Amino acid sequence: MNKQVTQDDVIYFIVTDRFFGKNKRVADPSDTSIHGGTLDGIIEKLDYLLELGVTTIWVTPVYENIKSHNNSEPYHYYWPLNFERVDSRLLDGTHLPESVDMSTFGSFVDLCEAKGMKVVLDMVVNHAGYGAKEHFDSSWFNVGGTDDIKKELYGLPEFNHDNPEVLDYFINNIEDWIIKGNVTNIRMDTVKHVEPKFWYYFKSQIRGEYPHVCLIGEVLYENKDDVSKLLEYQNYHDFDSIFDFPLCTALRSTLIYDESLKNWIARPRLDDEEPLGVLDDDNPGKGGYRDANMLITLLDNHDLERRIMSHARTKHPGGGAGLDLAIRVTKLCLGALFTMRGIPQIYYGTEVGLEGWKAGDDRDLRRDFPWHVIGNNNHPRQQYHKEYEIYEWTRDLIRLRKGNEALKYGTTITLWSDDLIYAFLRIATDDVALVIINNSYLRMPNPIHLDLNMSVIPKRVVKMITGGLKHWKTGQALTVQNGKMLVKVDGKTIDIFCRDVS
Repeated sequence: MNKQVTQDDVIYFIVTDRFFGKNKRVADPSDTSIHGGTLDGIIEKLDYLLELGVTTIWVTPVYENIKSHNNSEPYHYYWPLNFERVDSRLLDGTHLPESVDMSTFGSFVDLCEAKGMKVVLDMVVNHAGYGAKEHFDSSWFNVGGTDDIKKELYGLPEFNHDNPEVLDYFINNIEDWIIKGNVTNIRMDTVKHVEPKFWYYFKSQIRGEYPHVCLIGEVLYENKDDVSKLLEYQNYHDFDSIFDFPLCTALRSTLIYDESLKNWIARPRLDDEEPLGVLDDDNPGKGGYRDANMLITLLDNHDLERRIMSHARTKHPGGGAGLDLAIRVTKLCLGALFTMRGIPQIYYGTEVGLEGWKAGDDRDLRRDFPWHVIGNNNHPRQQYHKEYEIYEWTRDLIRLRKGNEALKYGTTITLWSDDLIYAFLRIATDDVALVIINNSYLRMPNPIHLDLNMSVIPKRVVKMITGGLKHWKTGQALTVQNGKMLVKVDGKTIDIFCRDVS
C-alpha cells in the first residue's frame, strides 16, 4: 500500500471531536465544549467510510491542548499546550492504547492502514494555545507584529520561526511524529502566517530525509486573482499540494449563485484578451501551478463561510421545490468536484447534506455528525430523503472516479465555455471522459454540438470517443455525427460520458 496521498485518493476531513466516540454526546451547535469524539471512534466508523469509498482520512490535530478559554473548550484541538503528546480526551480505550505517547497515534495509523485507509495528520507550527506561552521560552514568540506573518492570529501566542531555537524545535518535533507516530501525510495549518525560513529548513531536513512524507499546505487565499499568491507554496516552498480555495470559490459562485462559468472556471479561448478562469492558471509554462493535478479540491471545510448545503439553502430556501433545487445544485457541485482535476476532499457530513454557518465564530460549521440517519448497512435510511439522495450520488461519483483513469490523471481540454455551459474532456493514456455542465435552470432546447477538433484532440482520443462513450448513469451511448458530439443536458445538471460505466 502506498501510504502517501496521490491522485488516486479521495480525502475525507474529520473534526475528530464532532464525529464519533464511545462516550460522545450530541449537543446543540452553539455548545463549544468537547463532545467526546475520539480517534477510537473513527476506527469504529471505518466501515462507513470504506462503504462511501474514501481512501484517506484527514484528522484535526491531536496535540495535548489547553483545558479551556473564555468558557470554550478546544474541541477542534488547534490550541496546543504540549506538542509532544496526544491529548487524552481524544482516546476512549476502545481500540487504541490509553497512553498519550506519540506511538498511540502510530497505532491509530496502523489500524487505518490495515483496512486500506491512508491518514493525514493536521499539524500546527504557527502558534500555541491561549495561555500556553508560559510553557515555552518567552523569546520564542512574535510580539507586536502587524503583517500576516508577525501578528498574532486571533490573539493566539505566535511563534517566531526566525528564531533558530524555534526552527530547531519544530523540525525535530515533526521528525518525532514521523518516526513515532507513523505520519506519512501532513496537513500544515495556517501556512501563510509562518516565517518563510521555516519552509527552507523543512525542505532541507524533513524532505531530504523523509521523501515519502507528503506536505499539504493550508494557504487561505480564496479568489481567482489570488492564484499568484498560492503558487509560491507549491512552486517555490516545495509543498506537494495546497488547497485549491480559488476553485472552491469559483464552483460556489457559479453553480450555486449563478455567476458566469466562462469568467470563473475557464475562458472560451476565442481571443487572448479574455479574462482567465481558475483552470486557466494550471499551465506551469505560463506561470501557473507546478502540478495542478496534485491540488486538493474542495467545496467546504471547517473555516469557510458555510457548508455547501447551507449555501444551496441560502439560494433556494423553503421546503418542497426549494429543498429539491438545493439538493440538485449540491449534487451539481459534487459532480464538478469529482470530475475536475485535483484530489477531491469531502468535509465530514457533506455527503449527507449536513449544514453549518459561520456566525461570529466557527462552532456551527462543526456540527456533530448525524449518525441517527445512518442505518446498519452504513447507508442513510431512505426516510431521510435529502441525506439518502446526496449520499448515493456522492458514493456513485467516488466509485466512478476511482475506476476512471481519465478522471484521476487526465489532462483537461476545454471544449466549450460560455455563461451557462462548460464542457471539457479529461484525457489519460488509455482513457477519456467527457463532462458537460448546464448551469441554466432549463433543459437545453437543442443539443450542444462539440467539435472533435483534431488540432486540439489527438486522433487516438477521437477514435476512443467515436468508438463509444456511455452516460455514467443511464448507459446511453454518446451521439457522434459528422465529427461532432451531440449532447442535450437538463438544467442545473452535470452529464458524464465514459468508456467504462460498469
